Amino acid sequence: MQGGFLPDAFFALLVDFVAFGAGFSLVFALAQLFRKDPGLSHCLNFLVFTGNSLIQLIVVLKARGTVQEYPLVFFLSLSALFFIGPANYLYHHTLLNPGQPVPAKLKAQFVPAALAVLCGLLYQLLPAGTRRDWLAGYVSSPLTQWPTVILALGVVFIFACFLVMTKLALTVLNSRNIRAQARIILAAFLSTLVSIVLISLGFILGSDRTLVAGGALVTLINLSMFFSNMRYPDFYRLVESEIKKTRYERSLLKGLDTELVNDRLGYLMGKEHIYKDFDLSLESLARQLSITPHQLSQFMNERLRTSFRRYINSYRIEEAKKILASDPDRNILTVCFDVGFNSKSTFNQSFRKYTNQTPSEFRQEHQAKGPESSDL
Repeated sequence: MQGGFLPDAFFALLVDFVAFGAGFSLVFALAQLFRKDPGLSHCLNFLVFTGNSLIQLIVVLKARGTVQEYPLVFFLSLSALFFIGPANYLYHHTLLNPGQPVPAKLKAQFVPAALAVLCGLLYQLLPAGTRRDWLAGYVSSPLTQWPTVILALGVVFIFACFLVMTKLALTVLNSRNIRAQARIILAAFLSTLVSIVLISLGFILGSDRTLVAGGALVTLINLSMFFSNMRYPDFYRLVESEIKKTRYERSLLKGLDTELVNDRLGYLMGKEHIYKDFDLSLESLARQLSITPHQLSQFMNERLRTSFRRYINSYRIEEAKKILASDPDRNILTVCFDVGFNSKSTFNQSFRKYTNQTPSEFRQEHQAKGPESSDL
């Protein structure tokens, strides 16, 4: 047992505490999958707590001197460094933007995790003895081995993700409505940053006591969040609601009469049918509303929960459905142009996306139903 800032008896107790934390994290992760109708947020929580469990487990194995016997766990824990951060960040993104598609840049954050998993799986193709011997060499001299580079990259990656989330939590720190909850979540994020530093230094410098201190801090963070949820049942809902409110108040929409914009937009679409214009763009529509394109884009994202293209196409498709059902003799290509699409392929693709049918299939179905079906 190494000497250092933790007495041996206390060190052994902390190792057991981290072992308990690994089991607790795994149970919490599995619980996400057993929820009724689990959604994306539950799957992301499963990833986060599974990653926590793997990292805590590898801390225990390293402290007990048996890590070289579990090379698969070691490489999975390295992979966890790459997916815990993005999963956490995406989890909060889904809470702030319910029902919205995940941006491509957020999906791209999982690419390093996929590459790390691939490297670990390729390593498993080596003979078992080779894997154990190599891992034993890494444990005894980490600074001379290439996984230290992967570890350092993973640490920087997860640190950056939690730094962004810490900045987000700071925006609501002084909110009267959720002051206690904001302090708890901010403390959790800051503590996570400290635990990342301790665990990474423990591995790189070969200091088991530093490593275990970081693992114990992860366990404390998980327990504190669990009991906070018990104390405040609507913990995350309140925090995320306040973050959304604060972010919105600071947005480009501040000072804009959004009700007036919404009324004017409804008139342009419902009465003037401007969606039938082939050349309608975000910029041209913004000019008609006397606002900037950025304001219009944010208005649609924040208030209407849609994008400009989806919003316009929804009107075009509804108009096309009415024509197809009420005027069976009109050519489909003519309908396409009449409602504002400038190509039949785009029309067919959009129509299928909204109705799960092609325009021809839709028309045939309504003709089969009879005249009453044309009253859409």
